[in-house]
Amino acid sequence: MSQPFTPGTVLGERYNITGKIVETSDGVYIYDGQDQVLGRSVSIVAASAGRGEQLLANARTVAASPRTNVQILDLGQSENTAYLITSHTRPAILTESLVHANAAQNANDTNALGEHIFGDTASHAGENSYVKVESEKPTRRAEPLEASRSVAAPAAATAASALKEPAYSAETAYETTYEPDEFEVEHDEDDEDSGSGMWLLAIAAIILLLIGAAVVYSQLGRMVDEPEDTAANPTATATATTSIAASASAIPSPEPTETKEELPKPVISGVSRLSPANPTFMADQDGTLGHMTDGNPNTQWMSYGFGSPNFGGLVNNFAISLELKEETTVSELVINQVSGTGGSFTVFTNSTNSLDGATEVGSGTFTAAEITTKLNEEAQKGETQFVIIRFDQAPLLAQPITPAYVYGLRIAELSVN
Repeated sequence: MSQPFTPGTVLGERYNITGKIVETSDGVYIYDGQDQVLGRSVSIVAASAGRGEQLLANARTVAASPRTNVQILDLGQSENTAYLITSHTRPAILTESLVHANAAQNANDTNALGEHIFGDTASHAGENSYVKVESEKPTRRAEPLEASRSVAAPAAATAASALKEPAYSAETAYETTYEPDEFEVEHDEDDEDSGSGMWLLAIAAIILLLIGAAVVYSQLGRMVDEPEDTAANPTATATATTSIAASASAIPSPEPTETKEELPKPVISGVSRLSPANPTFMADQDGTLGHMTDGNPNTQWMSYGFGSPNFGGLVNNFAISLELKEETTVSELVINQVSGTGGSFTVFTNSTNSLDGATEVGSGTFTAAEITTKLNEEAQKGETQFVIIRFDQAPLLAQPITPAYVYGLRIAELSVN
């Protein structure tokens, strides 16, 4: 068939074809490309009309395999041609793992793939911009013996046939034999002595309380039985009154305890863009706003590129707003960003999604890949519903999309605590 794409074609409004590398005998083309959003090199595999379903099946198998150097990034179709976007990979590996009819089967066969898929990272480290990471096998926790006898044996047989590992069954589970002599609690003489000491202290405290009560009672009885002496001797009356007051003050009164209402933990429920001076400024980038709060540091929201830190003079500033699930107080904001240095931002909180009436609670600059900014908790009073980051100046990007526009933002994650 004729070549489906030519250099300069942009697929999915994102991937620019920069050149053709390989054309297979089956009519499959492999191209070099450029991801215009993330500014990275990619490989593009275009399938002939009869190979689209096979390419899709192979891509699913490779994407699910933990033992492959090929990273599946995107899949689409332009007119009648299916295409696959992968990490920038040598054509021989792409042909072996995605194009051949038995590629899906080989992707799960570590012996068949050999150096094409595994063990090739060291010899071609300079050609790839990614690092293959092997996931650790989860630690198996032994279950109680009796509870596992009816369940663990079938499960172990299934695991043995599927993973080809030694079967783990109830027969090999750990057993604990109870030996009464080993678990008998020894009689500790010190415990007995400490118990006797506690009883002695309790008895002494009771005796002191009884003596105090007797003194108070005798003073009260003297005041009742000898009214004349008391009237004649005001000093004795004062002494008795002082004694009673001292006894009463010896009993501590319960202190009132302040109960501080516990505020809910801040949880982000949504993210939006604010640009009061120009509401449509960078509105076409709103589709990737969720990348800043999806918990995946490999996805990013990117601003336009600018020729100056004041956003090219198009706006004075713009903001990203984080909506919280419940009103609360936020103590810190964490920004994870890519390759930016300098610039500045100011943090506000508000009960509405607006900079009008918002309270300034912190500020910062881009000094590292992860920036933690402490926020003023006293200014919030538990009424924060929106955390708003206003970007006053754009940082300088070490990896700009084009050399002419070196200022902008690449934010991987935003989180609050």
